[in-house]
Amino acid sequence: MRALTLVLLLASSASAQRSAPPRYGVGFDVTTALYNQDVLPSGPSLGLRGRVALPVNADISVAGSVGINAHIFGGTADASYVLNPQTSLIVTLPGDTSARYVLGGFGVFLPINGGGGGPSIHLGAGLAIPLSEASFFVEADPSLVFGEDSVVPILALRGGVIF
Repeated sequence: MRALTLVLLLASSASAQRSAPPRYGVGFDVTTALYNQDVLPSGPSLGLRGRVALPVNADISVAGSVGINAHIFGGTADASYVLNPQTSLIVTLPGDTSARYVLGGFGVFLPINGGGGGPSIHLGAGLAIPLSEASFFVEADPSLVFGEDSVVPILALRGGVIF
């Protein structure tokens, strides 16, 4: 959490100097561990994610996001929840009608009602399609979660709106 705070403070300072407004995003995601393990609940989960991105310049932003995912496909009696805050560096690639971007950074997976979890690194790619006053985005953001005894690959697929 200290890294998230530091990155957001640095980005806020850089953003204030350039007077670029922050970008806010909200969306849904589907996340799953790529094999059975003891670090995170097994099977796919559905989640919500919010993100604040602070532009450093036209091509680079720093972002902080928080997602919560529910593993509910085993029924509500066996439901489990995972909190996933992340810090990211977002680099926008050249494009004409849409914004392609790559993002990467650090985070943590925190099971709310069970043990396990751990710190993570992530590296993904996305596409933002401009609408009239907002943008629609889709992204794939794989992570590696470092558990106590193992490293677990996670795949997150996301979609939502950027304001």
